Amino acid sequence: MGFYIYIAFKNILRQKKRSFSLGINYGIVTFILVLLLSFSGGARENITRNVAQANAGHITISGNYYIDGRAFRGIQKVGEINQLVLDMFGQETEIYNRYIIRSAVYYNGLSKRLQFTGINSDKDKGFQNQIDFIFGSWEEFAGNPQGVILPEDIAVYFGLSYNDDILISTRTRFGAFNTGTLKVKGIYKTANFFIRGQVVSHFEFLRGLDLGPEDTAVLMYIYFKDGKSFGQRRDRLLTVLEGAGFVVSKPQTDNEALDAISSASPRYKKEAESVNKIELTLATLDEALGLVKNITVAVNGIGFFIAAIMLFVIAVSIFINLRMTINDRLAEIGTMRTIGLRGSAVTALFMTENVLLSLVFTVLGIAAALVIILLFVLVIPIPQIDILSLFLSGNHLVLSPTVGSISLIVVVILAFTAIFSFFPARYGGKIRPVDALNKVY
Repeated sequence: MGFYIYIAFKNILRQKKRSFSLGINYGIVTFILVLLLSFSGGARENITRNVAQANAGHITISGNYYIDGRAFRGIQKVGEINQLVLDMFGQETEIYNRYIIRSAVYYNGLSKRLQFTGINSDKDKGFQNQIDFIFGSWEEFAGNPQGVILPEDIAVYFGLSYNDDILISTRTRFGAFNTGTLKVKGIYKTANFFIRGQVVSHFEFLRGLDLGPEDTAVLMYIYFKDGKSFGQRRDRLLTVLEGAGFVVSKPQTDNEALDAISSASPRYKKEAESVNKIELTLATLDEALGLVKNITVAVNGIGFFIAAIMLFVIAVSIFINLRMTINDRLAEIGTMRTIGLRGSAVTALFMTENVLLSLVFTVLGIAAALVIILLFVLVIPIPQIDILSLFLSGNHLVLSPTVGSISLIVVVILAFTAIFSFFPARYGGKIRPVDALNKVY
């Protein structure tokens, strides 16, 4: 077998130009596919990490609660829910409660409606680890119950500086307006696309501004240390919460999941019947990222379409090159058949030559793609520009080649080569020795 492969490899080198012209196509297709799958995998990994650190938990709980028929957006009995989660998942779990309101901001003759995110600064470190302070610090923010952290662009819009006071006004859950004063304790910039534009304040301050009871929150984020099996854990938690008297559900579509994790400020509504109940919606991070999956599928689809066109070109090239090779080597085929080599062995020899050729150039294509990936990941900086920052960590692209995806590419290309080499190779195997030696074909 080793000698057989040696002969096949030697035959490849005999026709360098023809081998190179076909092989370069294998290399280009491999190069494109490795970069494509690395890009989509890196985008999915980076977006998932950034969303989890900013706007969603591995499981996000949102909902509505009803008091005497009046419906309010948010979660009631937060302490009880926290305890049920801890009892179920124990030390593997971290729980963050957040309070979100939209409020008008007035400063220096300007007004703008902003969304404020209230956090428990002593526990919820997701923002702290993702932002760089231009002015102020996390410690100064945490130490002031009326402190607020602003993104740089909002501070520039209002002309705000460190330690300035800003007046905010919001319509509370009961319909009346309430006002409060915040002190700027930090101005920041961030590379996390999903944190940009977020104004961060304190949970208790925003809940008080919205006149929310002490046992309420707008969102609850649940994180697991191993980051796995979100769906199974969510289903177990649904059963426990239902047993505790909550009305629970899970999103039926990706859009419902996005709505669940981006719950707006609690607002007053009136139901026809006087009821008291708490409705909870439990969305997993995977569901919330359904839109991201659609985007990566679309990107992969475009890339695979381009690769399919190139593979079609390769298929035509295989047929033409192999037929030309067989015609050039008729005397050799006749000699091999005369000394007892069967037609199937001749067919296998030509197929082996093409498969070896594709293997060599596929490996070269993988090597070239990995070099480019290393350059973009480690060396070549890319500016943080709008939507492009979704795919960046710091100032570098996140590209994630995996052994599984690369192995799949190799297997597909080798199988493709073997299939499309068979028919022209079989033509060579069917030639009779006497015809081959006389060069009739």
